[in-house]
Amino acid sequence: MEASLYECVCASLRVYMYRNATFLCERLCAEFPSENNLLLLATCYFRRNQAHRAYHVLKGAKSTQCRYLFALACFEMDSMGEAEAALLSCVESGSEVLNGAACQYMLGVICRLSDRRQAAIGFYTQALSLDPFFWSAYEDLCLLGADEDAATLYGDMAALHLQQQQQLHLEGRPQPAVAPSYVMDEFDSGYGLQALRTPYSSNGSPKHSRLPLAISDIGITSSGLSTSGFPTPSYSTPSPVQPQMSAAGPQAPGRNVQGLPPFGTGSSPGHSSGGAGDGMSRGGVGASGNPQQRRKFVDPDGKFRKIPGRLFEQPRRSTRLNTGGDGTSQQPCSTSGSGPLGQTGSASGSGVVPGLLAGSPGLVGRGGAANSLRMSISRKMTAGSTDGSDDGRRSVESLEVAGGEEGPSSSRRGSVDDDPHGVGMMFRGASRGSRAAEGAMELFSLLRILGEGFRHLCMFRCQEAMQAFSKLQQQQYETGWVLCQVGRAYFEMVDYPEAERAYSSARRVSPHHLEGTDMYSTALYHMKKDVELSYLAQETVAMDRLSPQAWCVMGNCFSLQKDHESALKFFQRALQLDSHFTYAHTLCGHEHVAMEDFEEGLTCYRNAIRMDPRHYNAWYGLGTIYFRQEKYKLAEFHFRRALHINSRSSVLHCYLGMALHTLKKNGEALELLEQAIVADPKNPLPKYQKANVLMSEERYHDALAELEQLKEVAPRESSVYFLMGKIYKRLDMLERAIYHFCIALDLKPSASDVNLIKTAIEKLPVADDLEDENL
Repeated sequence: MEASLYECVCASLRVYMYRNATFLCERLCAEFPSENNLLLLATCYFRRNQAHRAYHVLKGAKSTQCRYLFALACFEMDSMGEAEAALLSCVESGSEVLNGAACQYMLGVICRLSDRRQAAIGFYTQALSLDPFFWSAYEDLCLLGADEDAATLYGDMAALHLQQQQQLHLEGRPQPAVAPSYVMDEFDSGYGLQALRTPYSSNGSPKHSRLPLAISDIGITSSGLSTSGFPTPSYSTPSPVQPQMSAAGPQAPGRNVQGLPPFGTGSSPGHSSGGAGDGMSRGGVGASGNPQQRRKFVDPDGKFRKIPGRLFEQPRRSTRLNTGGDGTSQQPCSTSGSGPLGQTGSASGSGVVPGLLAGSPGLVGRGGAANSLRMSISRKMTAGSTDGSDDGRRSVESLEVAGGEEGPSSSRRGSVDDDPHGVGMMFRGASRGSRAAEGAMELFSLLRILGEGFRHLCMFRCQEAMQAFSKLQQQQYETGWVLCQVGRAYFEMVDYPEAERAYSSARRVSPHHLEGTDMYSTALYHMKKDVELSYLAQETVAMDRLSPQAWCVMGNCFSLQKDHESALKFFQRALQLDSHFTYAHTLCGHEHVAMEDFEEGLTCYRNAIRMDPRHYNAWYGLGTIYFRQEKYKLAEFHFRRALHINSRSSVLHCYLGMALHTLKKNGEALELLEQAIVADPKNPLPKYQKANVLMSEERYHDALAELEQLKEVAPRESSVYFLMGKIYKRLDMLERAIYHFCIALDLKPSASDVNLIKTAIEKLPVADDLEDENL
C-alpha cells in the first residue's frame, strides 16, 4: 500500500495535480509516518503555495533534503533567521543538496536582503564555483556591483577550468557493461527499481521495456536520496511490472564502416549496435521481423522482385558448418557487421575495429573456446580480403550468423550477452560524453556572452553592454529577455525612442513577458505618449493582475495625466504584491515629491535604498529633495553617491554641478557640467546650467555663446531666452534684454515663470546690485 500511495502522489505531482497529490500524501503520512513521506507531503504543500504548512511539517526534521525545503519555506514566510540557520546546517553537514549550489545561492539571497554585501558576494561566488551554469547567482552577483568577481567567474580562466573538468570527467568516468541512458524525473525516484523511466530508442519512441539496474546505477545513496535530488524510500517493494527484454532490435543503420552508429540514430541503450545485435544478416532479414516483408528488392528497372527463399536458409547452413562432431555449437561471436567484412576490412557491428579485438584478450567472450574461435575468424577475414573470392566472404558470414544464434531462440541477438564487456557501449558512451562536453562548452560560451552584456549593464556601461549582446546569434538575440536588456541600456543612456523600439520588439517576440514593462512605461512617460502608455497599462493588467510591473505601468499612466493620488495608489498596490520591488518604492517617492510631500518622499526613497543600495534613482531622489529644501550639503552627498553608482549619467553630473554651484564651487561645477555635456550632447540642461555658472563668474560672452548653441537644440525653451535677457541687462544692452524677455513670454512658460519674467521686465531700469538674484 505504501508503494502504491507513493507512486500515486508522484504521478499527481508530475501532472501538476497538487490538490490530489496533497490529499493522497496525507493518507500516506497517516499510515506510514516516515521522514521521506513527510518530505513528500511538505513538497505538496510548498507546490500549492502553502509554505506555512510545509514549515510545520518539516520542523525538527534532520535529513539534508528536509532541512533545505524547510529553509525555503522559512524564506517564503520572511523568517530569514530560521532559513539561514537551516541552510547553514545543510552546508556544514557536507552533504550535497542540488549540487550544493542551491544552498549557497539561497544563503547569498538572504545576506543580500539583510544588507550583508560581502557575505552575499562570497556565497554567490561559491555557488558559481560549484555550478558555473547557475545563472541566477551570476545575475545577483552583477546586481551587487561585484564587477571583478563576476568577470573572473565567466572569464577565460573559468572557461579553461571547465574544459579541463570536462576532459577529466571523460577520462575518469567508469563505463558500465550495461549503461542505458535513463532520464529520471524528479518524482521518479521509485520503489526498488520499477520507477525508472522508459529508455528511448533512436527515433525517440519508448520501444523497449525497462531494464533492471543495480542500486548504484540509478544514483540511490545510503541516505535514501537519489541523484535527482528527490527522496527515495528506504523500503524495497517488488515491482508490479516485471522487467522484460525486447526481442526485437532496431534495424541496422546504413553502411557504417567503423560500426559506430551516429548519435541519436543507433540502437537503444542496453543493446549492442550492429551485427548480431542488429538482428540483420547479409540478406537484410531482422532477427524477429517478418521475412515476407523483407524478401523484396528493387532491380535496376525500378521493379520489385522477390528473393528466393533458399537465400534465407543460409544461417542454418552456416550453423551446421560451425558445429562440432557432437552437434554442439561454438561460443557466440560479436564481430558481425552490417556490411560485408571481406569488403570493408573491419568489424562494423560492435563499434570496435578488428585490430582492437585481436590484440585485446580481455575483450573476448566468456568461454575459453572463444579465443581460438576469434583467431580463426581473424584468419578467415584475412583470407577473404586477400584473395578476393566469395568463398572467403561466405566463410566469414557463416561465422557471423553462427555467432548470432546462441541459445534456443534467435531473440537473444539483441541482448547484452552479444557484447559481454560493454565494448560497444564504451565507445558509444565516450561519444555521448564527448558530445556532452561539447554541449557544456557551448552553453558556457553562450552564458559568457550573456553574462558579459548583463555585467556591463549592471555597471551602467551601456555601450559595452549592447556590443556584447550584439555578439549573440539571431535566435538568442531576438528573445524577450535580451531585447529588454537592450531597451534598458538605451533607457539608461536617455535614448527613449530607441528604448521604446527595443521594448516594443520584446513585446512582439514575447507578449507574455512582463519583466521590463515598468521601464518601458517610464520611457513612454518621458516621451509623453499617453495613448501608447494607456494601451500598455490595460494590456499588462489584463494579462497578470498579480504582477507588480503591471501596476507600475498603470501608475505611470495616471502620473502622466497629473493624477498623482491615483498613481500613488497603484504604486502602493505594486508594493503590496512584492514588498521587495525596489523601483515601486522609488516611483512612490516621485509621486510624493510631485505633491510636495517631501517627508513621505524621503521615506520611500530610503526604503528603496534599503532594498537595493545600488539603486541610484533613489539616491538621486533624495538629492533633489534636499536641493529643493536648500540643504545643499546633503544634496551634494546624495548626488555623489548616485554618481558613484552610475558614473556615466549626464543628469547626475548636471545636478551635482548645480549643487556645487550653489556652494560656490564653480570650478568643480564647470568640470562636471562639461562631463555632462560630453556624456549626452542632446541634453540641454547641462548647457543651460553651464551658462548660468559662467554668468555668475561674469564671463558674459562665454555664457551667451553657450546659450546661442543651446537655442539650436531647444528653440522653444523660454528659460533660455530669459537667461539671455538677464545677461544682456548685465551688459547694459537693455533693448536686446527686453527683446529676449518678450520672446520668453511668447513661448507660454508656466505661471510661476510668467511672474518671474514680468518682474524682470518691470525692474529693467533698476541696477542688478539692487535686485535679488533669482536664477
